[in-house]
Amino acid sequence: MASAIAELLDHRLVFIMGKGGTGRTTVAAALGLLSARRGRRTLVVEMGRENDLQRQLSVDTQQHSNPREPIQVSDRLWVLRLDPEEALTEYLELQLKIKRLVHGIMQNSGIRKLLGAAPGWRDLITLGKLWHLETRQLEDGAPLWDCIIVDAPATGHALTLLRVPQVIVNTVQLGPLRRHTEWVQELLRDPKKTCVVAVTLLEELPISETLEFSQGLKELGMAAGPTIANAVEIGSELADFTAVDTALARIDPAALAEWSAPDTLRAILRDSIARDALQREFLARLQTETGSAPIQLPYLAESPADLDAISELSDALERADR
Repeated sequence: MASAIAELLDHRLVFIMGKGGTGRTTVAAALGLLSARRGRRTLVVEMGRENDLQRQLSVDTQQHSNPREPIQVSDRLWVLRLDPEEALTEYLELQLKIKRLVHGIMQNSGIRKLLGAAPGWRDLITLGKLWHLETRQLEDGAPLWDCIIVDAPATGHALTLLRVPQVIVNTVQLGPLRRHTEWVQELLRDPKKTCVVAVTLLEELPISETLEFSQGLKELGMAAGPTIANAVEIGSELADFTAVDTALARIDPAALAEWSAPDTLRAILRDSIARDALQREFLARLQTETGSAPIQLPYLAESPADLDAISELSDALERADR
């Protein structure tokens, strides 16, 4: 039987979603490295306004002049920051075939005002671009990318993003917009091709949002992958508060004076044990309510900021998969 991560990376399109601050971008980067390490041609797509993902993967954006094309990071790994306006321009060029005409449309003040007043187009064109990336092929007909990992918006916006195709299909009866949106919706609802992964911290609010998000996915008819619990600190060998007191009673207080007083150590250890117990409760709740055990990633003292640090987290994913 394939492991949870192996099954996850076997999909063509993987959305990584979660509440802001849960480490969504970092997890997307680490999964991308792991997928590439396993021999799959992998594209990691960033949807935010900043180049956080590219920074973490140590990408030199100054040497890349085409914002529509992914930047190659290694032999089997590429990264792309998806700009909705650039994607819309590309779509119009494909449809109208005349770049000068498209340039005039995109620079028209009336069109600019219309786009500003209708923010939903960004979600639709973003999903359309992902569909286009998924359908691209090599000369031999094989997919250009075996796996596309998307660093998607925070959970609230994520459900809005994924609902857009159904809204368009229900509203537009005929024409290319309807046809193209149906293609996108078909991809999103194909459980063999697409899945959505929620990243959470083991805290009350992120857990609640994750469970609400999982329910929203079911209503959309989309496949949910395993939940990833980030920054897990479980691992204390001291089972309870009594063990703390017993351990400290055996140590000469004078021997600890240079580092910290026993009362301070006792407070630190008690806090660690309490947090350990709370995180175990949250893990159990996730498993009960989602039906599968979460994938656990360890707490890191410093936030991963470059390729070496992301590689360490990718190694942790590899270990969690065994």
